[in-house]
Amino acid sequence: MNRITAFTAAAALAVAPLAFAAPSTAAPAKAGSYTVTAKVNKTVAIGEETIIKVRGKVTPKAAGQKVVLQQRVGNKKSWKSTGTAKIKGNGSYVLKDDPSTPGKRQYRVLKPASNGVKKGFSPTLDVEVYSWGRLTARPAGPAQNVQFNGALIATDYYAASVLTATPGTASSIEYTLGRKCLQLRATYALIDQSASGSSGAVTVTADGAVKSSHALAVGTVVADEVVDIKDAFRIKFDLSTSATPAGYAAVATPEVLCTR
Repeated sequence: MNRITAFTAAAALAVAPLAFAAPSTAAPAKAGSYTVTAKVNKTVAIGEETIIKVRGKVTPKAAGQKVVLQQRVGNKKSWKSTGTAKIKGNGSYVLKDDPSTPGKRQYRVLKPASNGVKKGFSPTLDVEVYSWGRLTARPAGPAQNVQFNGALIATDYYAASVLTATPGTASSIEYTLGRKCLQLRATYALIDQSASGSSGAVTVTADGAVKSSHALAVGTVVADEVVDIKDAFRIKFDLSTSATPAGYAAVATPEVLCTR
């Protein structure tokens, strides 16, 4: 009996602490944030020509809810919301933008808070936007024997053109682009005021390298020629015309594709 009593007492002591242990309580769960992935279809865009598409996924999926496209241009620090899209059943989305202002642009995607989950942002996406602008709207560099006016070529009117002033006298004009442009677009011809039988020539150079060269005559029109001027710091037009018969050459409505 003594052995049984001793065993019973020892067992009671062994389990006694368990009887007095406080029950465990789970810590309250903290609300997480939405995870948003994003990628852009173009890192270089042409204003009013290229559609920017931002695609990604939201986790948790949040099907049927909306994501918001935000962007900022240049050196601006604040973000502007510019569009929304509905999240699909698999958590994916597609947002679109049609940029017009040239320069650096950043995009990000916001998933607003909902259902106890905090808002989430995608990583920032960088896009460089180029746009076409009139070359004659820019400050000109060194120039000789040129004038700025509209031009009639094959009875069509070309605004904001560069024309030779005095027939038979060398003409030239330069523009500094600062390596911020990709392409030059212009029409080259003798204008309709040129005498029959007159002739001329035009040469376009970028930092001294010839990009385009054409002989000109009445009735010859080099229309909307596009040349590559990527990384050009400065471009120059050299024009010449015959004095007799009198010819007048034109760089008609020149445009450049630039970030600014």
